Amino acid sequence: MAGSGLLVLVVAHVGLGFQRAIVTRQARQVVFSDGGVKYDAGSGWKPDQGGMQSTDTPDFFYEDGDDRNPSIEYTDGIMGSTGLDKLKAASRSSDPGVAGALDVDPTRIGGYQAASAEAKGVKFEVSGPITQEVTISMPAQSDSPRIEDVFIKPVCMAYEDFYAGFTADTPSCFSVTPTEGRMDRRGGDPTVLTVQVKADGQVGQKVGTLCVVLPDEGEQFNVKVTANFS
Repeated sequence: MAGSGLLVLVVAHVGLGFQRAIVTRQARQVVFSDGGVKYDAGSGWKPDQGGMQSTDTPDFFYEDGDDRNPSIEYTDGIMGSTGLDKLKAASRSSDPGVAGALDVDPTRIGGYQAASAEAKGVKFEVSGPITQEVTISMPAQSDSPRIEDVFIKPVCMAYEDFYAGFTADTPSCFSVTPTEGRMDRRGGDPTVLTVQVKADGQVGQKVGTLCVVLPDEGEQFNVKVTANFS
């Protein structure tokens, strides 16, 4: 009997503890309410017409033919940020050379121009051995000159200015073109000189010496030209 009373007491005690635990958990529950929060406040606001406006410049162009497209000329901005265009009114000429640059033909490239033989102090005199000999035969009564090409093989390591001419004692019937130019470097194409001989009606033989001088390198080629008129 005593054991049964003890068991009832234990069960009642356990049940009481369980009930307290349930009550405690119920006491800790949090109940959320609306609290008066509004999510659409200000949704009906609109900016005033004619007020603050964006000052950003668009980074695009309008369609062709649209009047909103700015008129851009090819000279716009050509002065850059130098401010020279603002000095135009205060100066007789504020052009930095742009007008002249636009007059230049962009498809034409200027070639190299060497100083004249006289400016270089070149003298056409035989110095050293004869490196080539050329013989030309033509009628003494010919009205057409005879032309012969002479090839000078380059021997220098770099491009060099050359000057060509006959010696002072050469008869006037001999001439050469070109008289100056730039010779290729060693291993390159030979320089072609065109020798022209004109008949003067006299039968016989005339001899001239063509000198090709490279003053910067101290090189010289001597070509003996013999013309036989029959």
